[in-house]
Amino acid sequence: MTPSLEVLKEVLKKLLSKGNLKTLERLVDKTHPGDLAAVFRYLNRQERLKTFQAILKRDIRKASDVLYDLDEDIKIELLRNLPTEDAVRVLLTFSAGEIAEIIDKLPEKLQNEVLSKLKEEEREEIKKYLQYEDSIAPLISDEFAVVRDDITISEALEYIKSLPKDFDIIYVYVVDDKDRIVGVVSLKELLEAPLNALVRDVMNRDVISIREDATKEDAIEIMRRYDLLSLPVVDEEERLIGVISIDDVLDVITEKTTEEFLKIAGATEEEIFFTGNTLKVANLRLRWFLVVIIGELITAFIISRFEFTLRQFIPFVFFIPLVAAISGNISSQSAIIVARGIITERIGESLKDFLYVLFRELKVASIIAFVSSLIVGTIATLWISNHIIGIIIGIALFINIVLASFSGSILPYILDKLDIDPNLATSPLILTLNDIFGILIYLTFASTFIHQLT
Repeated sequence: MTPSLEVLKEVLKKLLSKGNLKTLERLVDKTHPGDLAAVFRYLNRQERLKTFQAILKRDIRKASDVLYDLDEDIKIELLRNLPTEDAVRVLLTFSAGEIAEIIDKLPEKLQNEVLSKLKEEEREEIKKYLQYEDSIAPLISDEFAVVRDDITISEALEYIKSLPKDFDIIYVYVVDDKDRIVGVVSLKELLEAPLNALVRDVMNRDVISIREDATKEDAIEIMRRYDLLSLPVVDEEERLIGVISIDDVLDVITEKTTEEFLKIAGATEEEIFFTGNTLKVANLRLRWFLVVIIGELITAFIISRFEFTLRQFIPFVFFIPLVAAISGNISSQSAIIVARGIITERIGESLKDFLYVLFRELKVASIIAFVSSLIVGTIATLWISNHIIGIIIGIALFINIVLASFSGSILPYILDKLDIDPNLATSPLILTLNDIFGILIYLTFASTFIHQLT
């Protein structure tokens, strides 16, 4: 946080603690919306609510800008805690696409109130957005500068001057007489060009665009590959229908990254929107823990089936937690690496790409397994004074680590081929399954060889 934002945060907190709402209103009135949005994440729930209500009381347009810039979890939290009338009022300043991005995370009463206030075509538009969850539709903005290719630079500049003051222009798009996109030109290029020249003479004809039925991942990839600040959206006839800005794409990237981390942790995105409801959050997490409990009970049952071996050779029990921990760790690392490779397309569609990564992971796992089994086997031999048990534990650990790496690497790939999110391969469910099979392999190997040797 910058020193100026730190000062703003402290002043806001002080005014809120003293209940000095009049001064608070004057302060937010003079503060830039971007600064207010940045400070909100450092306030608690009540402070955010009171500050936002002060902004809303002074200027609904500023309140709308602040709300739009907030992280999604804070945005939803505010809308859930605002009086319904205020929440509806500020939401109606959003476009249909912006409303569609968050409406399914709002209480049903608020959803119905907002939808009832919208025009029929806007309601249909929102339904269309919600129908295609991963579509770029909610990201498309109808605020963009567009000119015909047969007008002069002077006419194009006059058109730009006529746009509203708050209209952000990154690129000016050029269309023909049928509204098909044929070029793009920057504001700098327009200002430097002769006033009597035609737009078609200075425009760049190599336009990167995206179809309206594309996914958010497609938009992220195109903007990343070509370093674009804005991406035009076209229909099937190449007619320009809107643009996607870099700000919206960054929001999507943040949202998806958060979702992926939550899956790795065995949590859900819904938790973010129920921060004040302990029972709801506990209920959401409990599902995963019930799965883990069932899995670990199966592990306990497997251990019980080797009771005779464990009674005869107690030292094998000492190393069960170590085997589970190391194999789980290596499996998780391999799963995360492969899942991220698939999502970021570093691992392509071809089997050859995946096999290259798989063999690399197995080679890395083999080195780790060799060093780990050597250390653990040596310690077990010295500790128990029985080199046979030490050797068996070391070999069992080696096999476990290599197989854990193999399963961790191959599961994301299989899930992806089945059109299932590969991130699920990093969830507690998969790690629990890895515990089950890891301990089963360890005890089976140990039991088989110890009986043969004795």
